[in-house]
Amino acid sequence: MDRTLALTGVLLAHLAVAAVHGLSHGLLAVGLAPWQNAVVLLAVFLGPVIGVALVRREHPLGLPLFTASMAVGLLFGLAFHFLLENPDHIHALPAGTWRLPFQATAVGLVVTGGAGTGLGGWYWWGR
Repeated sequence: MDRTLALTGVLLAHLAVAAVHGLSHGLLAVGLAPWQNAVVLLAVFLGPVIGVALVRREHPLGLPLFTASMAVGLLFGLAFHFLLENPDHIHALPAGTWRLPFQATAVGLVVTGGAGTGLGGWYWWGR
């Protein structure tokens, strides 16, 4: 499979999961600090998108940017959704309609973040 196609597929899945997760954040009123919002914007959204755009143009920074962004997003999500006690932890949420989507998409971000980090690293170091 063409690496651009594979990276684009992972990116689209990742963005879909991240969008639903962000929506559930808003609907559950689970706010983030300004620095956390900056990390999410840069590592979860902009970095991977710009990375794939650069890979499509065969720019040498595309794979490192994509891979690093996905890795930072993965580590950030693991820390705040599963490891650190905070309002963003999956067990700190109140019961309600959006609790399960929040939890499921938190897991989904681990899956897509891991896939993006692994695939990006495979292509980056495997060439």
